[in-house]
Amino acid sequence: MKIEPMMSVNRLDQRSAVESLESRVLQASGNAAEVNGSKRPDPEFDSLYQQLLAMEGQGEKAIFLFLKSQLKPDGTPVYPNAKAIMAVTHKLLLRLKDENLEKSLLYKEISGANARAFSIEIFISSFMRDVFQPMGDDSWEKSEW
Repeated sequence: MKIEPMMSVNRLDQRSAVESLESRVLQASGNAAEVNGSKRPDPEFDSLYQQLLAMEGQGEKAIFLFLKSQLKPDGTPVYPNAKAIMAVTHKLLLRLKDENLEKSLLYKEISGANARAFSIEIFISSFMRDVFQPMGDDSWEKSEW
């Protein structure tokens, strides 16, 4: 019976001679495609981005309501909750910053829509905490963990 090793001795020889630490970390985390520019295109996000560029000057409330009103082909909301709206506004803000538009009115409006979604998320979290963990006679200070 012959036992073959699991690792090849030539494993290190297969890598390039010099590889930056950042590229190795990104490959390990699975984000190497984004850095190398071979990121898959996202036509839905690009379409949303173009629509929002045309909405510049309408205000954060209009942008928030626009994001909230987006529907998938089956009729379900694309951004069903405040966390989803925060995620897409964050992605939009990063894209605007990448295009050096962080001083534009649209950046401020999307940032305001992000803050609005954050406020809603905080309110809902606080309300749910109050509902499921009522204070009663024992205050939080007296409760033991």
